[in-house]
Amino acid sequence: MLLSYDANGGYGHRDHVKVHQVGRRAAELAETARVLEATMPRDAAERLVRLVRLLRIPLRFGPEELAGRFSPRTAITHRIDVRRYARQKQAALAAHHSQVEGTGRVNAVLQTMVRLPVPVFGLLFGREWFIDVRPGRSAQP
Repeated sequence: MLLSYDANGGYGHRDHVKVHQVGRRAAELAETARVLEATMPRDAAERLVRLVRLLRIPLRFGPEELAGRFSPRTAITHRIDVRRYARQKQAALAAHHSQVEGTGRVNAVLQTMVRLPVPVFGLLFGREWFIDVRPGRSAQP
């Protein structure tokens, strides 16, 4: 099995898009039996953006920009509850110093995410979604 990102690289980060491309090709070359691509339902991402705006956390893009990001709910094949690992997931996110402390489009959001109480973080980000694809076949847009 190979884990990768969806064709959109999740939220569109160029490194994540490249991971998708390289992962897809590696799965083809290795004839990997199963490929799961990490994503998020686009509608859930839109709800999170609205929440961020309600909380007046600076965000340099709006829900309309999510049209080409993440994946439609109909493409998602697996949803995994990871709330019991919220502390570890939050710590892993905090380890992305350049994104959390940088000046990128989402750094204020990431700063807020790593400072949330763990139970709140788990409630908001305690799920992982995947698309199960066969190597050589395009995931749904």
